[in-house]
Amino acid sequence: MIPRAPLRVEIWFTQELFRREGANVIEVRSDSGERADTGDPVVDESDRTHLSVGLAPGLPAGRYAVAWQTLSAVDGDTARGSFAFTLDPDAPEPAQPAEGASSAPAATPQEAEAVAVAAGGDGGAPWWVLAALAALAASAVLGARALLAPAREPRGPPG
Repeated sequence: MIPRAPLRVEIWFTQELFRREGANVIEVRSDSGERADTGDPVVDESDRTHLSVGLAPGLPAGRYAVAWQTLSAVDGDTARGSFAFTLDPDAPEPAQPAEGASSAPAATPQEAEAVAVAAGGDGGAPWWVLAALAALAASAVLGARALLAPAREPRGPPG
């Protein structure tokens, strides 16, 4: 839970994103299904692993679902994921790490999501939280894909 909405939802990925209109998407929706984002995701030109979207001003308290889809510039694969956050004006302010302190990323996707939600604050979660979340999500997607892919027969001349 976070006490107020960030201005933007920002996500960092492990691979650079392909720059094609409509290829990279972030949608934020309330529990009632209404769009809460501005509908214009932006790939950061100085860091093409960073995708963000603005949030509508004055979001009411409640739970919001964030769904994302990206197209990798490295291997052309599409990845998808989601997470949620809750706006609660009575929630405590998130703790900020001391300057110069290093913070280890969370061990599981659930812990990373909880940290990302708790760290939301007024300007969004710290970059390291979202980077850890994106890395964990991408790893889970790639791992599941590798485990579920059918075995391929070797190609070559019959022997």
